[in-house]
Amino acid sequence: GPGGGQQRNYKNMTRERRIEANARERTRVHTISAAFDTLRRTVPAYSHSQKLSKLSVLRIACSYILTLSRVAGMDYSADQSEPPVQECVDLVTKTIQTEGKLRRKRDD
Repeated sequence: GPGGGQQRNYKNMTRERRIEANARERTRVHTISAAFDTLRRTVPAYSHSQKLSKLSVLRIACSYILTLSRVAGMDYSADQSEPPVQECVDLVTKTIQTEGKLRRKRDD
C-alpha cells in the first residue's frame, strides 16, 4: 500500500545521504593524507623510501620544529627549559630511529 511506497522513498533518501557522507569522508581522508605527505617530505628521515605513519611524522615534526626554534633563538619546548641545540638534534635523531624501528616491527 501507500506505506510501502513511503518506506522505499525513505530508504532511498537515507542511502543517498549515506553515499554523500561517504564521499565527504573520502575527500576529508584524502585531504589529510595529502597534507601529511607534504609534511613527511619536509621532516628529516633516513631515506625517501622510509614510509612513516602519520603519528611518526607528527612526532618527528615536533622534535624537528623544537630544534629549528632553538637554532632561531626561540624556545618551543613544553616546559620552556631552553634545551641546547645539540640536545634537540640528538632528540630528532633518536625520534627518527625510534619511529623507524616501530614501523619495521609492525610490518614484520
